[in-house]
Amino acid sequence: MQQLERKNDFLHGVKAGMAGAAVKYGFNELMQLIGIAKYDNNVTSLTVVFSTYQHTPFYWLIGFLHALMIGAFFGVCIAFVFDYILTPQYYLLKSLGIGVFIYFLNFGLMARAFHYPSDLSRLPGDVISMFISLLLYAAVTGWVLKKQGFFEQSE
Repeated sequence: MQQLERKNDFLHGVKAGMAGAAVKYGFNELMQLIGIAKYDNNVTSLTVVFSTYQHTPFYWLIGFLHALMIGAFFGVCIAFVFDYILTPQYYLLKSLGIGVFIYFLNFGLMARAFHYPSDLSRLPGDVISMFISLLLYAAVTGWVLKKQGFFEQSE
C-alpha cells in the first residue's frame, strides 16, 4: 500500500506550524497591546468556533491553544506542499508566498464563515498586523522545517 506521507510530513509540519503560530500569536498580541491593532489574535482563533469571547485568562489560553491547532494544521499543509510541489530552494521566499495565500484565504474567502468582526477589514492597523503576522507565521514555519532537516531528507 502506497502512503501519501514520504518525509514524516505530519510530525514535522505540526511542530513547525505550532512554532510559527506561537510567533504569530505573540506578534498580534503585541500589536493590540501597543495600540496598532484594535483586535488581538483571539478574534481570529476563537471566533472559528465560538460566536463571542471575553478578555479573560481562560479565553486567552483557549485562544492560544486554538491558534496552535490552526498553526499545526497549516504547518502540515505547508510540509506537504514542500514535499510534493515546491523545491526547497528559496524556501523562505516560497514560505512568504504561502503566507500571502493563507492571508487571502483567511481574510478573503473565509472571513464571513469564521464570523470575524465586520469592522476588522476596515481597520488599517488590524489588516496590516494580520498580514504581517501571517508572513511571520509562514516564514517561521518554513525556517523550522529547514532546521528540522525536512528539506534534506531523501524520499
